[in-house]
Amino acid sequence: MEGRSAKATPGLARLFLSLAVLGVSACSVPRSVKEGGAIPGQQVIPAKKVLVLAIKDGQEQGQPPAVGSGAGLTAALRKALVGHNIPVAITADTTVEQGFADAARNESSYVMQATITHWEDNATAWSGKGDQLFISVELYDANTHELVAAATHKRTATGATFVSGTPDRFMDEVSVGALGKIYGWPTPK
Repeated sequence: MEGRSAKATPGLARLFLSLAVLGVSACSVPRSVKEGGAIPGQQVIPAKKVLVLAIKDGQEQGQPPAVGSGAGLTAALRKALVGHNIPVAITADTTVEQGFADAARNESSYVMQATITHWEDNATAWSGKGDQLFISVELYDANTHELVAAATHKRTATGATFVSGTPDRFMDEVSVGALGKIYGWPTPK
């Protein structure tokens, strides 16, 4: 009997190790990718006022728009800019051309256009597919109408999770991430 249990122990150890690895790999592990910055030859001056254009709601392929997601991203961008003492104005304008005219009226130096480039709400916690929110942000000089800086931030929750949520829970993170690339903010640890 002793010999049999001694042989089973390495097999059980391997089984438990395999289950532990599987359990850890199935946890919700966030992935976050930030890219971009100032266009070569351009300089972003943080003390200058930014006019943030209205943002179209995100929409998952084959689904209706995620109502309020555009306004949520606008609010998150504003919060991040104000948190870094950057003067901000918000407009209902949606195009850069409209923004240039509005910027002249409210003395904004920059026009910011942001877009929700990918919205994926995987509502079931057990599916193993994480929610996704990808954004792009473009910053234009209101006087020259030139693109000064651009950035993207892609955020994915991966693996199975025991709680469900929606991509809007990533709004603050992607806003700070993309704006950090544009303004050169230190990356939070």
